[in-house]
Amino acid sequence: MDASYVNAFVQGSQRVFSSICAETPSLGKIFLKKNPYTVSPVSVSVGIFGAFEGEIVYNLDERAGCFFVSQMMQGFIVTSLSDDMPKSAVSELANIISGNVATIFAGREIVVDIKPPQLRFDATATDFPLAQRTSKIVCVPLCFKNGHVFEIDVIIP
Repeated sequence: MDASYVNAFVQGSQRVFSSICAETPSLGKIFLKKNPYTVSPVSVSVGIFGAFEGEIVYNLDERAGCFFVSQMMQGFIVTSLSDDMPKSAVSELANIISGNVATIFAGREIVVDIKPPQLRFDATATDFPLAQRTSKIVCVPLCFKNGHVFEIDVIIP
């Protein structure tokens, strides 16, 4: 996988979090995930198509999700992701990041488009068939000062 593709996800995500959370998360150690593919309790997948095809899976736990949604809602405290509004906000966060990444690619004359995000709770490997067909799953952890981690799984076969 081209490292510049992974870098686009790092840049796009950091840009969004800098705006939403007033913090640019630090980059954790990037690693390859192996099959069987596993995800965090909360995951949002976004398909990519165009110049290349793949899937991006954003992984977080519910506590981190509540934190990010609270930041998106300008400090309104969210304590659960069970209601429609926080669910929608988590999906929109993935959509915003993916849109930023698509814009970065467009600036490099790589035209891609994104599919609508799919939010999943307690997903299993069967929910991600593309991940099951490849061994090229790059995990990019973004680490926040408060201990929250937002993982980005880049799946481009």
